[in-house]
Amino acid sequence: MTPHWHWIQNYQVKQIPIKLADDTIIYLEGVRSVLFKPWVNGRTGRTVELHQVLHVLKIQNNLLSVIHLT
Repeated sequence: MTPHWHWIQNYQVKQIPIKLADDTIIYLEGVRSVLFKPWVNGRTGRTVELHQVLHVLKIQNNLLSVIHLT
């Protein structure tokens, strides 16, 4: 999840409610992929494409699900 819409490639609008741990409801605004360019040992690493990234305006920071990476 990210609040940064400009990172998302081929943006697809979707309105889906998301329930947080404190029972607050926020809404997914869109979904698609993000190109991630890691910085490793002072150099740019190989670009990685993350699929099904959720755009959620009401979160403060990016959230990454490790289970989806493995």
